[in-house]
Amino acid sequence: MAALAAACVVVLYRYSPQEYPFYPRCPFYLLTHRLCPGCGATRALAELLHGHFAEAMHFNAALILLLPFLLIYFGKVYWTIALENRVAWPRVPTWSWPAVLTGVLLFSLARNLTQSTL
Repeated sequence: MAALAAACVVVLYRYSPQEYPFYPRCPFYLLTHRLCPGCGATRALAELLHGHFAEAMHFNAALILLLPFLLIYFGKVYWTIALENRVAWPRVPTWSWPAVLTGVLLFSLARNLTQSTL
């Protein structure tokens, strides 16, 4: 898995989603011409890999703000696998799921009201 993730990072770093058309298009955007919560995530990650934080925030601020939490979560999973040779998914507080989903929904609504396209 780590090798696959590293290969994806290398491809994303080398081949910008803004210049190369082989990256998948958002089916929600193609059907509705509205931005889903994930729209711009690939471009945001590519910009972040190049150290362009402001541009990454422009493409998908929700992903960039949630990324540290995702990295910590999956880092704990990897650490457990490496040390104890077992897969154990860390418990997430029950209040966090509705909070994150509400935040993502509000983000999606706000970005569609303020932006027409990326």
